[in-house]
Amino acid sequence: MVAAAHSREARALVTEAADAQRAARAVLDAEQRLLAEIRGLADTHRRQSLDERLHQADLTRLRQAADGRLRLGPLQAAGITTVGQLIARRHQLHQVPGIGRATVAQLEGAMEALAAEVEAETALRPDPDRRSPADTHLLRSLHRLLLVRRRVRPALGRAGELHDAIAGRIEAARRANSRWRSLFRGRQGREADRAALAELEAALRSPRLETARAKVHAAEAALAKEPTDQQLWRRYQADAASYLTLLAEATGRETSGRTGQLPSDTAARVDQLRLDTSLLNSSLRGYQSFGARFMIAQRRVILGDEMGLGKTVETLAAMCHLAAQGERHFLVVCPPSLAGNWMHEIRRHCRLTPRLLYGGDAAKNTAAWRTHGGIGVTAYTALERLDLKGVQLAMVAFDEAHYIKNPTANRTRRSRRVIDHAERVALLTGTPLENRVEEFGVLTEHINPDVAREAAAASSPDAFRQAIAPAYLRRNQSDVLDELPGRIETVQPVTLSAEEAAAYRKAVWEGHFMTMRRATFGDPTGTSTKLDHVREIAGEALAEGHKVVVFSYFRDVLTAVTAALGDRAHGPLTGSTPPLQRQQVIDAFTASRRPAVLVSQIEVGGVGLNLQTASVVILIEPQWKPSTEEQAIARCHRMGQVRPVQVFRLIAEDTVDTSMRELVAGKAALFDEYARPSAAKEANAQAVDGGDGTRATAEKKIIEQERARLRESGDA
Repeated sequence: MVAAAHSREARALVTEAADAQRAARAVLDAEQRLLAEIRGLADTHRRQSLDERLHQADLTRLRQAADGRLRLGPLQAAGITTVGQLIARRHQLHQVPGIGRATVAQLEGAMEALAAEVEAETALRPDPDRRSPADTHLLRSLHRLLLVRRRVRPALGRAGELHDAIAGRIEAARRANSRWRSLFRGRQGREADRAALAELEAALRSPRLETARAKVHAAEAALAKEPTDQQLWRRYQADAASYLTLLAEATGRETSGRTGQLPSDTAARVDQLRLDTSLLNSSLRGYQSFGARFMIAQRRVILGDEMGLGKTVETLAAMCHLAAQGERHFLVVCPPSLAGNWMHEIRRHCRLTPRLLYGGDAAKNTAAWRTHGGIGVTAYTALERLDLKGVQLAMVAFDEAHYIKNPTANRTRRSRRVIDHAERVALLTGTPLENRVEEFGVLTEHINPDVAREAAAASSPDAFRQAIAPAYLRRNQSDVLDELPGRIETVQPVTLSAEEAAAYRKAVWEGHFMTMRRATFGDPTGTSTKLDHVREIAGEALAEGHKVVVFSYFRDVLTAVTAALGDRAHGPLTGSTPPLQRQQVIDAFTASRRPAVLVSQIEVGGVGLNLQTASVVILIEPQWKPSTEEQAIARCHRMGQVRPVQVFRLIAEDTVDTSMRELVAGKAALFDEYARPSAAKEANAQAVDGGDGTRATAEKKIIEQERARLRESGDA
């Protein structure tokens, strides 16, 4: 039924169209409006934080800002000890004895320099412990922007279509409904206005615009649904990485370290590539976008970003780009313990279909993957059974790629077969060099033999990094995440009881290395000094509202810790925990609204998982590799963490713990020298080769060291 001009139905139609146009316009403008709002809030927030930190700063920081050329004695004698007090009296400084015009000018220059220094140090990050009104306001705007990205963006095309369909007709339809305006239109004008009214009605009632109106209405409803302040902060803590990514984008405060140490010509080539994110659900930081484009442009690479920077989402962004270009088959190879996490992250971050290609439904899922494509997820242990015949593999990612650093291992050979089959390859590892420089070379050999040969001939760390640059990208947290909270490490000395020390000495003289390591924990049914420390640290953290993760290598230690902590403990997670159950335990720990403790074997929970809702880490004993401990800590200290992370290392004094700590420190120094871009030392590659670095040799050496120490102490 066509509404007649001047009728009640026609007036209702125009009102309906105007409301629909307004709603469509609001949806179309929501993102830019929120970005402008966030920028304004962030600027105000940053100025307030800067003023607060400047006022609290000790006066001696002015001397540092002035390179030590500032006399502060007269100010201190006048009772001025903070920068805030100086600012309050800056117009009366000439009245302070000993302060002349030259000193006043020096002070003003130093204050400007200090302000710039403090501003660079000031990270904009909503603080869940303070929950100030300004933080809550900023967080609410970020939450709305997140909704726009996830719920409104898919409706923008239809919203634009609805808006334009109405905009081209509504003014004429209004004239058709106005007797006075019609008088001045003439016969042809009135007929055109009535035609526009009919077209407007037909457009609004068309199935296509009815669908568009429904999508716009759903988008409006999503934006109108406001969480309470408590719900808002809970969502932020559960998904802080998404909120902080949007904040960095809105404020334009991306850091400059996104290209790592890449040569300028390589970085320029990567920058020229336009990344298609239409199949990606998540927003990317600038350095993550660069990482995804690096994988695409360089084709076969090692992505060595420091743990916690989001190598998973960078990889998925690269795969989504290729899928948008028409590619269909992608593959992720990972340790079995991480398969569930990859399935979860694929569903969360992108629109490609994840398919688990090993386990009970492997045959069915593999057939579906071969036919329909998507991202297949499999384990290193299942590669032998994976049939790639006839599959055009667009990209494969090997997570925890240091698993294939041994060229003679079966899993390395099976992985190499997949690498040779794929168009693009990404080896993902935050610590590709652990014990020997040659092991880094093995990974490079997998993807680019020419680069590997050049790296092998390098005579210094700088030459080594230059050689691998075309195939290796690494960014450290300090390079790209200026909002990441600090990491506070505490070595907690543990003095063994007489009973524990006797058991430890017995293990040393018997030459049982693992028994020596285990003996430092004592007997949980009798005396365990380390367990007492765990109870104390965890109890204090829980009382203060923090979540805790406890790591150990030994299963019986984990069982004892879980029993000691009672119903607050989740786990323990061990190598025998099925992947699905493992993910359920982690999800329950993450979702817990009250402080809780996750207890995990370090080589299970310490690899590839996101545990940033926890801010306290307890390492019960030192591990063989620096990467094992670093990865465990990085489960919590990573993008999305909103609190400083406290790390407690329990070290039994005068035991194997001390010797292992020294060994781990040496390995960490080796990595810094060769693979961490910020290193600058010159050294010979062979000098740090670590030729006697096998574990068996190191164990024997430590046993002998401990026996020698016991002899010196009179325990022969």
